[in-house]
Amino acid sequence: MRGAFLRRALGAAAALLLTGCSMPQSGVDSLLAPPLLNEEQNEIYAALVRETGDSIKLLYPQRGENRSAFLVINLDAEVTSEAVAFYQSTASTVTSAIHMAVLDKRDGAWQSVHDISLEGTQVEDISVMRAGGDSLLAVGLGYSSDNTSLLKIYSFNGSTMDEIYSQSYQTKIISDLNSDDTDDVLLITPVSEDGNSYGRLYTYRNGRFRPDSEVLLDPAFTRYANITDGYLVNGQRAIYLDGYRGSTLMSTEILGYEEEAGLVDLTYDPEAGQRYAIDRALGAVCYDTNRDGVIEVPGLTLMPGYTEEVSGAVYLTDWYHFLNGEYEKVKSSYVSSSQGYMLDFPERWVGEVSIRRTVRANETLFYEYQGGDSPVKSELLYILMAKRSDWEAGEFPDYELIDSAGGGQIVYLAKIPEQEEYNPLAVNLTEVKKNFNRYY
Repeated sequence: MRGAFLRRALGAAAALLLTGCSMPQSGVDSLLAPPLLNEEQNEIYAALVRETGDSIKLLYPQRGENRSAFLVINLDAEVTSEAVAFYQSTASTVTSAIHMAVLDKRDGAWQSVHDISLEGTQVEDISVMRAGGDSLLAVGLGYSSDNTSLLKIYSFNGSTMDEIYSQSYQTKIISDLNSDDTDDVLLITPVSEDGNSYGRLYTYRNGRFRPDSEVLLDPAFTRYANITDGYLVNGQRAIYLDGYRGSTLMSTEILGYEEEAGLVDLTYDPEAGQRYAIDRALGAVCYDTNRDGVIEVPGLTLMPGYTEEVSGAVYLTDWYHFLNGEYEKVKSSYVSSSQGYMLDFPERWVGEVSIRRTVRANETLFYEYQGGDSPVKSELLYILMAKRSDWEAGEFPDYELIDSAGGGQIVYLAKIPEQEEYNPLAVNLTEVKKNFNRYY
């Protein structure tokens, strides 16, 4: 079970926000060539155009595992798979509603068999759910006007998509929380008429999703921005909710599932008024930094030389495990959201090492901090993100390869300056590679 979760977690890692701001992908995106449709996708697209005309725009899910314009999956009892595509018409005489088209391969050729007009202004995510022997399609739809989203779940009967569930939500997760080999739906509701938000779990039985249990959420949270499925260090299944406490702080609320009680809140006790939380600046969310299924909760500490009053302050991310009402620090990392990597700090670096951007694009210097007008006491490490083609052409002769991304198009390079004398803060390439991780 934990292995299955880990595969989903690695696929979802691109949603991470860690540095006190939203996660801009421009640094990585600027180095990537645009994706091309493969042969099968081109065939599906041609079949879709035959049905709709060529005045269409394909829609890509904003988050989740399935980000392709086309999802090819077996949704019924037939041997062959179906294809699902989302699009909008670009014709001026047609409304710009979201459409979900289902195509099936018949006599060796793709054919459109069903087309549905959907609510919302964007496709947030799509998930294929395990429901006994059935495969269901869950579609998250977003609205540009507010923070409320809409979940619709469909069953394919061979010719049409039948809607079997529809519910609004603030954030959600689809996973087998009660360990019965059938995916469940956990919805975090918008504020209800009683002024509270709830976590509500729905399970699939006899062709329908039915309420299982609900839990009152901490009223100190004004909105939830991220949800992560994982484990505590003792192996208990847990759901991590990152949300806003007011307008300037974020924190984490953790839910668990117990066989008798159903959903429980592990970090908020409404009767005792007790909370267990790590407040931090906006943007930092939970993440499985060690790829072991146990989720780490972030806290932020200013790096030496930076203050909260200065624009562009840089933080060190301190990672914690939660258990029995206590947080235990695991490690500290520098997280570059724009370049998609994190570097775990050796303990000897914490409080002694800071970072700054260099004049070279996408390069960061890690240095020993000494304060004053010349804060760089010694240069310890350079990390550079670059195009593989530029590196292979010899543009960075003093740099060593430590990792790659983007299907190999992007490389992460390190340069370790020589120290004039012994420096306990110095690192070697082996230590850098060990402490370096990508998160998408």
